[in-house]
Amino acid sequence: DLGRFVTQVGLISGVGLGLSQLVKISNIGSLIKQFSTFANIISQITNPAVVSAVGGLGSAISGAVTAAGGFSAIALPAIAAVAAVLIVGGAITVLHRSPAQHEMVIMAGARNRNVTLADGTRVTLAPHSSLTYDDDCREVELTGKAYFDIHHDDSHPFVLHDEDYVIRDIGTKLVVDEKQLGGDRKTTRVYVIEGSVSLMATRGTKGVIVDKAEMYQIGTDATKPNKVNSRSANDMTVWATHEFHFDDTPLPVVLSDLSDYYHVALSCPDSGNKRLTADFRATSLDSIKSMIEETLNVRIR
Repeated sequence: DLGRFVTQVGLISGVGLGLSQLVKISNIGSLIKQFSTFANIISQITNPAVVSAVGGLGSAISGAVTAAGGFSAIALPAIAAVAAVLIVGGAITVLHRSPAQHEMVIMAGARNRNVTLADGTRVTLAPHSSLTYDDDCREVELTGKAYFDIHHDDSHPFVLHDEDYVIRDIGTKLVVDEKQLGGDRKTTRVYVIEGSVSLMATRGTKGVIVDKAEMYQIGTDATKPNKVNSRSANDMTVWATHEFHFDDTPLPVVLSDLSDYYHVALSCPDSGNKRLTADFRATSLDSIKSMIEETLNVRIR
């Protein structure tokens, strides 16, 4: 608060005044005594900027001593000057910065990463993707691809944004997939699995409501999102949910989804006009194949 901030600045001023006297000291005993008189003041300073400056004080002094060939009358003024610059510099930083925010960055490595935010929202990050937010985990920025199962709160909507778009939750599960196109250009697809979201281009003035099973795309410099058709919802979701959902889906599309997920090449010569409605947990491919073959009376190779 303001009172505490003023106190911190006062403490800093005291340190600065004390250090200003060090340049007049010509023997090591007096220097140590002078440092001890305001060491207690330094210990009361908690502002991160000043703590950082004090933390660098030891290294700077060590460098000054080394450069001067040891603690000598010639080295002492240099030591004091370095200390004064560091501490007063820290004070100036405090006076010109706003209260620190604690930025949180969650990154995925070579595999998916599952995290639960403080508000209960569950997120699955695709490999090499990241999520960034400050003190409020209800407002986040994504780099890459992620699945969100958002904890809905009418009084505090969940907001996902970057330089191209703003997504506001209306109670939902969704996937956001950013793909780089080269340079600083990219395209972002938003697919809603459950519920709905509001989607708007940051350079636009009018958003759209994206409902369940709908997909919209937005690119760099776009002024509005565009609706796009997805060959299969599984293409957007199965990497995170590990569940296949087929609703009157043509068999060739079913086999394509399975092939992509399991990294195989499936085919069915007698697929004809066969269509499938079923849900599968992505466990054993052989089990899924057997169920499809039995249900549709086909042979999958």
